[in-house]
Amino acid sequence: MTRLLIAFALFAALSDCSQSHGQAWRASDENGDKPGIGYELRVENGAITGTAYILDPNFPHDFSHGRHAAMRIMRQSPQEITFRVEWDRDLGATLRFQFKEAAWPDSFQVVVTELIDSEPYNPATYTFARVK
Repeated sequence: MTRLLIAFALFAALSDCSQSHGQAWRASDENGDKPGIGYELRVENGAITGTAYILDPNFPHDFSHGRHAAMRIMRQSPQEITFRVEWDRDLGATLRFQFKEAAWPDSFQVVVTELIDSEPYNPATYTFARVK
């Protein structure tokens, strides 16, 4: 029940940010000598949008050196959002973001799971921090 309340508060807070321009939160990981993954969530005109990044292993956590693609919302509820991202015709993923914990408005945790044929694969917890 606590997770559900946190998710509702987070969703409401993300939605309320539509009055402020430039509201964005980022999270990333690094994989040693392999490319890392980064995510940016934004609120634009009252809607949640996002961008996924494949990060250069020589510049971990540096989004400016990443290959990026827009995340298209497929489904949305107060506790989770499912995005589709396609970097090119042959490289794409369906990602489910489940909101976990929030220290609003500066940071929040999300469990990101890739969905393959609607089956969850490789869940990872990311801590998103507000971009200043």
